[in-house]
Amino acid sequence: MYGGRVEPKILATLRMIVRPERRSDFLETMRSMLEPTRVERGCLSYRLYQDVEDKNAFVLLETWATQENLESHIRKENQQRLLLLMDLLSEQPELRFNTVSHTAGMDLIENVLMTDGLR
Repeated sequence: MYGGRVEPKILATLRMIVRPERRSDFLETMRSMLEPTRVERGCLSYRLYQDVEDKNAFVLLETWATQENLESHIRKENQQRLLLLMDLLSEQPELRFNTVSHTAGMDLIENVLMTDGLR
């Protein structure tokens, strides 16, 4: 068995393509949201990543301890600012919510390599 059972967590992934002329506005707004969100109850991670191949493509990756924590976050005034960001995007964002109930780490890779005789 790889990794171990964990309490289910909610992983939210939001992919956004920003209009080049609005990139600085987008980044300023996102920076203002990071820290306040990270201290919310149940927020395990809240990070913004930039695509290395497209400087206007970003992924906001959020991890929440429970569905209740995520719903509370969505209702907050701070979160409403995220809706305002939609005007700064060049296309419709992609949003996904996944429930994660199992995680694995390097032990999975090592086990596969050992099984294949590569280690």
